[in-house]
Amino acid sequence: MEEHILKGKGAKSRFGDHLWLDITLLGRHHIEHNLREVKEICESFLGIDPAEKWIPVRPAQHYTMGGVRTNPTGESRKLKGLFAAGEAACWDMHGFNRLGGNSVAETVVAGMIVGEFIADFCDNIGSNFDIPMGLVNEFGRREEAKLKVLLNGGGTENAFKLNMEMQDTMTRCVGIFRSGEALQEGVAKLQELLVRSRNIGVSNRVPGVNPELVMAYRVQKMIKLALTVSYGALQRTESRGAHFRRDFPHRNDQQWLKRTLSFWRDDNATLPELEYEDLDVMKMELPPGWRGYGAKDYIDHPDTPKRAAEVEEIKQRMAGQDRYAVQDAIMSYTDKLPAKLRGLNERIDEPLDR
Repeated sequence: MEEHILKGKGAKSRFGDHLWLDITLLGRHHIEHNLREVKEICESFLGIDPAEKWIPVRPAQHYTMGGVRTNPTGESRKLKGLFAAGEAACWDMHGFNRLGGNSVAETVVAGMIVGEFIADFCDNIGSNFDIPMGLVNEFGRREEAKLKVLLNGGGTENAFKLNMEMQDTMTRCVGIFRSGEALQEGVAKLQELLVRSRNIGVSNRVPGVNPELVMAYRVQKMIKLALTVSYGALQRTESRGAHFRRDFPHRNDQQWLKRTLSFWRDDNATLPELEYEDLDVMKMELPPGWRGYGAKDYIDHPDTPKRAAEVEEIKQRMAGQDRYAVQDAIMSYTDKLPAKLRGLNERIDEPLDR
């Protein structure tokens, strides 16, 4: 879809270029009985009957990889009491790897484990922490002042227009197929939008529910998040998982087997500060390698062959022992689980024997 649209073969609409999907040939009975969700989406969001009309389709972001950097309990490494799980967390389960079914693992595994840690945290009297009311009030006054500036500051920028320009920039420059040139263009445009967002005006000043004020308050944060994604992608001169660079098509574990950490420490900055966290290959159960899909065109991390040989040696040395002992020798993990989840795991074809 993206390739077709980039070649100028997309159909024009007020929402951007799209392609046509024709499922009318499947017949009404099939669509209404086997594709009911598709039919409901078309009717609710597009106002069309897909049994009679073509469906306008285009690529869209639907999954987030990365988030709040956490420790194994799901708690933030920077702010006590802040927990994150699933797509909202950088929890080390999948990283850049976005395969079908990952969402289920994130939901079930992270939800189960992190949920237990949150309950334990809340139940532990030692988790209590004192936040001075002066600090709370100061934060409240600061945010209230921002809202007053938006309402009464006389700004000239339109929040909805900024949002549309941000969306267009991300679609054009930071989409499925990326390049250094496009990413640089996107970063520059987003920096411009961030500066403009500091001069937003609100025409609707009526107290109460105010969608314009909500958008004005949120859009600057949204642009910062867009800059975090695009600037991090620009610096990462490789392709990894869902991040694909036309100008750097190979995965480069030697240089880039590391997490990108992003910080906005200066309110006046137009770019985030980037830091990197190296991964320790020698502690991995499965060192980076080829997983059976895609081409074997990556650059190995120096420790990968060493760790792969070490893992194989452990397996051979412990041949005949139960899998729990082998797992523990390769990579012990039970100490990182909540106490109630430290029991032996069972497989359908292999009942527990101890």
